[in-house]
Amino acid sequence: MTNEVEKKKPALNIFVRVPQSDGDTRLSKIGVAWKHREGEGYNIILDAQPIPHNGQIELVAFPPKD
Repeated sequence: MTNEVEKKKPALNIFVRVPQSDGDTRLSKIGVAWKHREGEGYNIILDAQPIPHNGQIELVAFPPKD
């Protein structure tokens, strides 16, 4: 599934918060996102599907480091 958009560097890395047994959370990278060519929004490719334990999904996005 390679196309022109996927060949460019992604605008964002996508993470989910994963609760830990000690009450803390850690971030787990599950995908990347590119700015949409035709207006606002992003094209997102997820390598994993977050499965919430409480019915709530929180996606956290960070610009990639150079």
